[in-house]
Amino acid sequence: MKILQVTAVDFTLKKFLLPLVDALQNEGHTVDTACNCGEIGTELKRKGYTLHHIPFARNLNLVSHVLNVWRLIKLIKREKYHCIHTHTPVASIIARLAGKIARVPVIVYTAHGFYFHENMNPIAYNIAYYLEKIWGKYFTDYLFFQSREDYQLAFVNRFNLPDRLIHIGNGVSAELFNPSLYDRDVLRKNMGFVEDDIVLIFVGRQVREKGIEELIDAYKIVKEKHDSIKLMVVGGSVEGDRDGLDVSCLLNRLPEKVRRDVYLLGLRNDIPQLLSMADVFLLPSYREGLPRSIIEAMAMGKPIIATDIRGCREEIIPEFNGYLCQAKDSDDLARKILKLLEAPDAVKRFGQNSRELFLEEFDEKNVLEKQLMVFRNIDGEMKSVQLSKAYN
Repeated sequence: MKILQVTAVDFTLKKFLLPLVDALQNEGHTVDTACNCGEIGTELKRKGYTLHHIPFARNLNLVSHVLNVWRLIKLIKREKYHCIHTHTPVASIIARLAGKIARVPVIVYTAHGFYFHENMNPIAYNIAYYLEKIWGKYFTDYLFFQSREDYQLAFVNRFNLPDRLIHIGNGVSAELFNPSLYDRDVLRKNMGFVEDDIVLIFVGRQVREKGIEELIDAYKIVKEKHDSIKLMVVGGSVEGDRDGLDVSCLLNRLPEKVRRDVYLLGLRNDIPQLLSMADVFLLPSYREGLPRSIIEAMAMGKPIIATDIRGCREEIIPEFNGYLCQAKDSDDLARKILKLLEAPDAVKRFGQNSRELFLEEFDEKNVLEKQLMVFRNIDGEMKSVQLSKAYN
């Protein structure tokens, strides 16, 4: 079967989709990807992946979107794909429309987190909701959901037939994110941390909706009470981000004695090692699907503090592996950090519980297998139709 994966940017392909691409290829499928290709795309092409450049814009530029529909139709007809599998909101709207016009036999969409959410204003919420529902019902054959809340909403509101709505979850490699593989003491020493340092870590894009302003404000509050606190901020921006932040500017407003213990580490490829050094993982986002960064931290045995929003509350059980705080509330985030730090036994216990919960529910192998089962069924049905036509 020939499959086209579609996502907005090459960063998403490298960070989130390559395990699925590899798994599908290992099962004998031909897998191409359409995305906005930059340096990462060039790197992936050198490694043997097939990428087609589609200049997706993550905004409301209708001319650009119409042109991309046309580009995708041309690509689909030329390459004769049996199935397209779409990711990310804007690219998925465009790709599913193009797929339907080009008469692709099967269209699959993964909702990594519906764009509409509980903290949105009602007008924007309804526009995004009805776009997702219409496209889910009329332009999609199978809908995959990472978030159980998204799955339940789509099921209750009949986004498609019940057997076409599939909760796949999210996960990371238990082999790569394994605390026993990394020497925490050596890694901390190399970073310049001493034994008594308490290291907090944030991993995510440097955009406003990730709650970075609240993160910095909360860190300042906690630092006033615990001078041994350090903060690692890991991540950068992605092309097309609409609410990017310059974190260094935020830090410049802080007193030097607070600012000096914040480590801006940028985009990194050594996330397991960085998590190994840390004591507590923080994610004060306003909106999430089922955040992979929390799963990575759970896999590495870390206690988690994150906002009480969709996705995060599926990964965090309060008083079991961490705490939930209110979105856009730096004081509440600081309170939860202080509560955890004042109970060292809880830090250890929550971390152990995170690892156990990860192994039970968030191993990448299980997520991949759920998707592969659907693709096997699609492939089988296509072969049955072809065989039937051959005999008739």
